[in-house]
Amino acid sequence: MIADYDLIVFDWDGTIVDSIDWIVDCIRQVSEQENLDKPSKQACKDIIGLSLTNAMLTLFPGITEETKISMVNSYRKNYLAKPITTKDAFLDALPVLENLKNKRKILAVATGKGQAGLDRGLDGTNLRVFFDHLRCADTVKSKPSPHMLFDIMKEAHIAPEKTVMIGDSTLDLKMANNAGVASIGVTTGAHSREMLSEYAPIACINNLMELIER
Repeated sequence: MIADYDLIVFDWDGTIVDSIDWIVDCIRQVSEQENLDKPSKQACKDIIGLSLTNAMLTLFPGITEETKISMVNSYRKNYLAKPITTKDAFLDALPVLENLKNKRKILAVATGKGQAGLDRGLDGTNLRVFFDHLRCADTVKSKPSPHMLFDIMKEAHIAPEKTVMIGDSTLDLKMANNAGVASIGVTTGAHSREMLSEYAPIACINNLMELIER
């Protein structure tokens, strides 16, 4: 399956790192701090992949610009309260990334995080060395826009038919569809196999290890 592709683009939260529950908790903490109705856990999961600004506007439509800025800042403060270490990466992330690099695959990350947040995650997990290209939502249009993938493919000089996007969210798979590239859903994060399958991935896997076992 993975042998057919030269460029492998990973989502970060819920795909490489086990961070979905913490993200959800931080969003719900912010809603309490602002005396807003607390969104459901699934509603919070549904916006993971959007930029923080778009996420807040989606979850809390009608908030003022001042409230939006306050919520974004509060979320960042809450999220940063938890250190990121190698233990935050899924157990199979390191061996899978090592395997793919040994096969001379080009690896990339496309995430709804900001660059500072991704840098913190890459350094905390010691996984930066594996990735050749990085795209974040504060520098490129966030998912499901195809622009992150367009940028990565252009920079890597890899055609869409040789590119695959791997992610745990329907936003990841929508982005892949919009960019005209294949996708693989992984059920370790935001969305179920049933929800991911609606976007026609070439496969849905239960963990990253299945990438190199198939």
